[in-house]
Amino acid sequence: MTFDSQAFANAELLIDALSDLGFTDVARGQELVLEGWDRRDKRTADIVIRRSGVRDKRLLGDIGFQKTASGYVAVIDDMDLNYKLGRDWITKLQTSYHEAAARKMAKKLGGTLTRQLIGKTVKIRVKF
Repeated sequence: MTFDSQAFANAELLIDALSDLGFTDVARGQELVLEGWDRRDKRTADIVIRRSGVRDKRLLGDIGFQKTASGYVAVIDDMDLNYKLGRDWITKLQTSYHEAAARKMAKKLGGTLTRQLIGKTVKIRVKF
């Protein structure tokens, strides 16, 4: 399954966001073959989390992010997303990505970052 509407523009921020979610073993390259997918439908990606490096989730396939014109889009097996990672995993990744972008901005401006949870909404502020 590919998520074209949820693209991540910056590779470094994406890797920071993945690290925040506990995915620290990330491979980068061009058209890396994703393992665990049907051999008749080979998938490739430019940023890959190998399933062998995520033993606690017992993934069926690798998690990939493929470079497109709009940014990096996730390539994840439906079963992994629905049953192993959780349906809200992409939303969590987007939140973490935006926090990484805010941290980068705060550092650049010499400010501080505050994070506030209001219900299910995460509010991030940069103070300088």
